[in-house]
Amino acid sequence: MGLRRALTVLAEQWDDIHDRLSAHEFARLSSLVDEFVREGDWVIAEEIAEDLADRLREQLPHDHPFVEALSGPVDRLDPTPARRVEDLTAWFRLTDPLRARLLGDPAPTADEVDRAAVSMLLAAPALRADELTANGQDPQDPGLIRLEEADGSPRWPAFQFAGDGSLLPLVRSINQLLEAADDPFGAAGWWLGDNGWLGDAPARLIGRLPDERLLAAARAETREAGDA
Repeated sequence: MGLRRALTVLAEQWDDIHDRLSAHEFARLSSLVDEFVREGDWVIAEEIAEDLADRLREQLPHDHPFVEALSGPVDRLDPTPARRVEDLTAWFRLTDPLRARLLGDPAPTADEVDRAAVSMLLAAPALRADELTANGQDPQDPGLIRLEEADGSPRWPAFQFAGDGSLLPLVRSINQLLEAADDPFGAAGWWLGDNGWLGDAPARLIGRLPDERLLAAARAETREAGDA
């Protein structure tokens, strides 16, 4: 089932589909879309999307672009921000147009969605180079996630550090697994995005879950990236 493509078509054909459905049917569609864009667990999100697809398949003509998209190649959904930033922006490209349609706003452009994904990561609390050195840390340490703003200004997400300013050993280990030196935005996306397996963003779970569980989640992420 071509779910990802079909959901893209749903955003594009929103007005046409609205006109084809009864008020009750469209209200149910809107409710399912709202559940879908809010869901952080990709397994549950895919179940919601399949329910939505099954309903629309029965209500729309066989030659409607949405139904035709469903018959395309199987494409997997994965709303959990993954290790690479392109996976995060791909999810934004899928959900943001649907979210905009629910709110009655114009669908965002691809560039706007890309910027939103990166902005989400850059908006997280972070340290400047002078703060880093004041805490005895090396700004060039490859074990740190270093993000750069559009003007080249570097920032180091604050979740990486303990209260005394030292780099958390767990964070260093996971950053190395995620190859943060080569893919800093992807590593930041893993830490700061909701993780369906863990039930929250890994950065918020430091000290709340056993270190080994976070390490296992990171290892699973790198295995999935290697299999892709």
